[in-house]
Amino acid sequence: MKFAKVMSLSVIFFGLSLLWFFREQTQVVRLGLASVVLLFFVKIAALIWQLSDRKRIESKLGIVAFIFVWPGVLLEGFQKRDSEPLSQTGERFLESWLTFISGIFLLLISSILGRGESILWNYVALFSLLMIIHLGLVEVLADGLRLVGFQPKSLFDRPFLASTLADFWGRRWNLAFVDMNKLFILSPLKGRLPNGVLVFAIFIVSGVLHELAISYPDGVSWGWPMVYFLIQGLGVLIERKIPFHRVLVILWILLPVPLMFTPAFVNYFPGSLSRWIFEVLTSLSAADFIQIGLIAGAVMHFLVLGASVQVPHRLDWKNEFQRLRPLNRKVVWTYGGYILSIIVFMGVVSFYLFSSGEVYSGPGKLWVLFIALFWWARILIDFFYMKHSDWPEGPLFRIGHVCLSTLFMTMTFLYSAMASFLYLGGR
Repeated sequence: MKFAKVMSLSVIFFGLSLLWFFREQTQVVRLGLASVVLLFFVKIAALIWQLSDRKRIESKLGIVAFIFVWPGVLLEGFQKRDSEPLSQTGERFLESWLTFISGIFLLLISSILGRGESILWNYVALFSLLMIIHLGLVEVLADGLRLVGFQPKSLFDRPFLASTLADFWGRRWNLAFVDMNKLFILSPLKGRLPNGVLVFAIFIVSGVLHELAISYPDGVSWGWPMVYFLIQGLGVLIERKIPFHRVLVILWILLPVPLMFTPAFVNYFPGSLSRWIFEVLTSLSAADFIQIGLIAGAVMHFLVLGASVQVPHRLDWKNEFQRLRPLNRKVVWTYGGYILSIIVFMGVVSFYLFSSGEVYSGPGKLWVLFIALFWWARILIDFFYMKHSDWPEGPLFRIGHVCLSTLFMTMTFLYSAMASFLYLGGR
């Protein structure tokens, strides 16, 4: 058991040594190494450590998902696969999905207005990336894994609701770091060192890891991320004696953020991304947008088709339709077949218009307008006639409704924009 844990720590040191050997690489390569690659070695080390504690594994797929898909470090939730997802799966999916979408829009806005040249807008771009990845995609991924039978815990549990610094850093923000510290520091050292020393040691380790994630890639921010986490550790110790007001908690976390994410880091990484986005957007002509929109629209129609063919089985039409008279059953099947055929045809037409260039002809313009109106009708019916309560209960329908509604709205606005370009002479 001791040998396994020594081997576990050796894996981490091996991962750290790679950073030294690649120190002369570009900043982007160093960022990838310090984030994705180092996380991979930490996860392997955590896996060895937990197996040495006799953690049982019943699902091989769970191990694959844990190592290659999930950014957390605890095996809990991946040791076995349940046949059905828990009933609460997807309860916060809409919240996470809207955060993800909002982050994308905020990134686009900051890129257009700041062009990667404004430090203020670059910090906005950084915040948008945190929304997209940490508060959006990670939580969406968690629900996706729950949907297939695993039970990962949320790594970002509504951090904006934190009432204390300890609540924010210990229970709500980036619990992958928290779990790693518990595994490698608290577990072996608890009872051997005073509790306050252990707490402060955790923030020192967090500072070291953020030095690797921030200062190592940009090459100039050394020391400042550590100062940020020393301030946070000091705050956690102080509030044990003097409780902080919630406003002070927020200010204590946010005001020193430029120490962790220094201007040099923000200007280079989010700033470079913003410049690239701005250059791509401004280089696109109306014709380019229409070509990209047509192929994207064709793909989205076939995604809708993939969901549509599951409707009879998922909604149990075989049994539900037994209540209807034969004529009514045939009417529903007939209209369902018509709608399915139209969706297939709209996807095929979109691809044809993309490949042939006929989109600028009279019939081509009319088809784009028809598709836009078709999806406008669909989302208006969904918002004003159907209700969410009309949908069957269960995690799959909860998540599926959000995803389908997003897909419908995306196609609506995409084809509406293309129709506007076409009829207003955007070529």
